[in-house]
Amino acid sequence: MADGHRSREGSRAALIALIVVAALGFAAAVIADWPGHFPPDGLTQLAQGRAGVFNAWHPPVLAWLLGVADRIIPGAPLIIVVQALLFFAGVAGLAAAARPGWGAAAMTGLIAASPIVLVYQGLVVKDVLFADVALFGFAALALATRAWERRLARGVLIALALAGFILAVLARQNGVLAAGAGVLCLAAVAAAKARTGPTIRRFVIVTVASAAVVGIGVASAGAWFTAHGDHRPERARQWSVLALFDLAGAARRDPTLPLPLLHARDPALEDFVRRDAARAYDPDRVDTLAGTARWGRYMLKPNPLLDAQWRAMLTASPVAYLAARTEVFGRMFAPADEEDCAPVLVGVDPANPALLRAAGLAARETDKDDWDADYEDQAVHSPIFSHPAYALIALVLLAWAGWDLRRRGRPEMIATVGLLASALAFTASFTVISLGCDFRYLYFLDVAAMAALVQRAGRVRPPRRSPRPG
Repeated sequence: MADGHRSREGSRAALIALIVVAALGFAAAVIADWPGHFPPDGLTQLAQGRAGVFNAWHPPVLAWLLGVADRIIPGAPLIIVVQALLFFAGVAGLAAAARPGWGAAAMTGLIAASPIVLVYQGLVVKDVLFADVALFGFAALALATRAWERRLARGVLIALALAGFILAVLARQNGVLAAGAGVLCLAAVAAAKARTGPTIRRFVIVTVASAAVVGIGVASAGAWFTAHGDHRPERARQWSVLALFDLAGAARRDPTLPLPLLHARDPALEDFVRRDAARAYDPDRVDTLAGTARWGRYMLKPNPLLDAQWRAMLTASPVAYLAARTEVFGRMFAPADEEDCAPVLVGVDPANPALLRAAGLAARETDKDDWDADYEDQAVHSPIFSHPAYALIALVLLAWAGWDLRRRGRPEMIATVGLLASALAFTASFTVISLGCDFRYLYFLDVAAMAALVQRAGRVRPPRRSPRPG
């Protein structure tokens, strides 16, 4: 009895330590990054949020949040408070659902001190917001499995999880992979917790119901953003830009690449692809194509003929397509030099004065920004900024979580499995959609691996001492 009491007291103390360390990490990130690091994408979305008119090239939800934050405190620094809160709440929540030991607090302290968290959480881009809300959604689901018998707590936590998954879809175009995994995990938890009735039927019902909630939430928000948008067909144009990027990459590799649709219907467009685009092609950056002479003629609106030729290439010249795509993904996932992929951009980008005025900000590079940059530079060539390292961690922890789930019957690990599996699937999706090398694109993978590592560290228990013979 005394040993059990000491064990409960130790677990409670370890949980309190985890919460305290997470709170300190949150405070440190906000202090280090205040008032936020704004690269060009962040400035663009802040300008849209201030104007209340959204452009769909970037998902508008971050622009809307920035507009709300800017009305509270000019410059929208509160957005980094929201991001850091979501991240540390997600890390602590995922670990707390597994009844953590002291290792969870220690690992949380380590990741909180690393520049990929301490500095990166201040970067105002959709990729950081997406990673944080997706983690938060899975953490809320994990906590719901622990509170399943308490109806009110369960309902609140499920609502928070679904809200996180809705926001994940709104924040990132391929965020639907995280939301889909979250919906399936919720259904799996409901089936595992069922005391009576067929579990398969419950799984299907909960899947349909939760998918409907997410779908309605996304559709409703999307309709509102469309009503307040600039009505430019940017989502369709994104596919045309992707088509040009892939065609240019394939033509750069093979100048004899057949382009029969362009040749027959628009020889000048074929010439643009073969000459201008293929010569300017850089697997690290789609931006080099925008500097070509005829970009404005062909790419300022959706180009259905390019889209059709791209689809034809997938079946007619799959080797050329896959070779170009493999190079693009390889440079993003494991670049030869991490600095080529802009791991961290600090301060406020000074390149576009008109954009700065629209965003209500001034160019900024303070001593604190320089400290952030120097701190990041010390680790940029280490595993701390290595997506392959986090992918390996995620694969190992995914297998471990699956073993816990299957052999030990730990339903809270369903959420961990979903988090890691969706992060790996999200990463794999960039083999098709990546438009260049940017470290932030795969930040969700790193966040998921770090959170699962904290949870696993909290499951490590010191060996029990055998009682001495009397």
